[in-house]
Amino acid sequence: MSSSSRLRQNNLGVVFPHCLIVDIFGKLPVKSLVRFKNLSKQWFRLFTDPRFIDLHLSNQKKKFPRFVTASNTSISFVLNSCDGLLCLYEPSHVIVINPATVEFRCLCIRSQWCYSDDRLAIGRDSVTKRYKIVRVFETVVSKPGPLERRDICEVFSLDPNWECDWKTIGEVPYKIHVFSRSVHVDGAIYWFTDEIKHLNKTEVIIMFDLHIEQFQAIPHPSSCSNKERKTMQLGNLRECLCLAQQVPYSDLNVWIMEKQKQKITWEKLYCIRLPRNDLHVGRGFAFAEHKDGTLVVCTMDDVFLYKRNDGIRRVTYGYGRHISPPPTAFTGSIVPLYGYSVGQFKDLPIKFTEIPIFPVKP
Repeated sequence: MSSSSRLRQNNLGVVFPHCLIVDIFGKLPVKSLVRFKNLSKQWFRLFTDPRFIDLHLSNQKKKFPRFVTASNTSISFVLNSCDGLLCLYEPSHVIVINPATVEFRCLCIRSQWCYSDDRLAIGRDSVTKRYKIVRVFETVVSKPGPLERRDICEVFSLDPNWECDWKTIGEVPYKIHVFSRSVHVDGAIYWFTDEIKHLNKTEVIIMFDLHIEQFQAIPHPSSCSNKERKTMQLGNLRECLCLAQQVPYSDLNVWIMEKQKQKITWEKLYCIRLPRNDLHVGRGFAFAEHKDGTLVVCTMDDVFLYKRNDGIRRVTYGYGRHISPPPTAFTGSIVPLYGYSVGQFKDLPIKFTEIPIFPVKP
């Protein structure tokens, strides 16, 4: 994609600067770009240019937050999301889906089976710009004496080469909580440790650097020490790692992590009193922020909209049915998977349900 101001001319003789065309297309919905992609070789080259994909994604992230859940006829899935790509597991493989472009890719695994306690994540290497799938699973070490169970990490890089396979990173030096939902922020994946199985109780959050492919523990808010992981969720606000913690009396505290000269500090971003204790502790919730400062907290059957000057509003969508699995924050994108395109949303192998958000009067 050129940065010059070359002119484009249509059949009517009207000319448009190339930068204007890029700016207009960069603000269109994903569905429009998918329809236009094959109408012109020039548009196809533009829409598949990594720089345009990043520009369009940046514009999509400025829109109001969206949340989705996923299931098939018999299973509900815990989703992992990054730049419009959703990652989940089935018994014999891992599926990566872009619901907006109705494209998906199946990744077979070496151990032949995925289990419910396998931990999955998806993120983008900040150096190579490649998207990677991270899988942490338990294996039994065969040696004399009692059986030993250890967690092993594998990484799969998404690229056009269909011959690529999982890369074994090795043993994971931390015990990741089975129900900890991963979060991608700035080239790294973050998880909670298991407060019971992980021996070092001072380590609450760990990160996996997607470029150097190494694990390490990071500092956490002091108020979150020795707390049950089911009362907390990790998230991405303002391109920074955030931690939302439910405290007694329906309060929700949101902390944001800041890096200054290799030093990590945490600052309280929000302290919210929810209308009622409805975060369904142990079942999960998700949160995101709009560019106008609105914090959106999506639980199992409610959506809370919070703005500092306007207070909080509650939107009910589940009507007491407690949707399962927990929702996941989602941004539509045209990021390619180099996989299969089924043409229609309803033909995807997994059923996705977007959570309707219709603000109501307080």
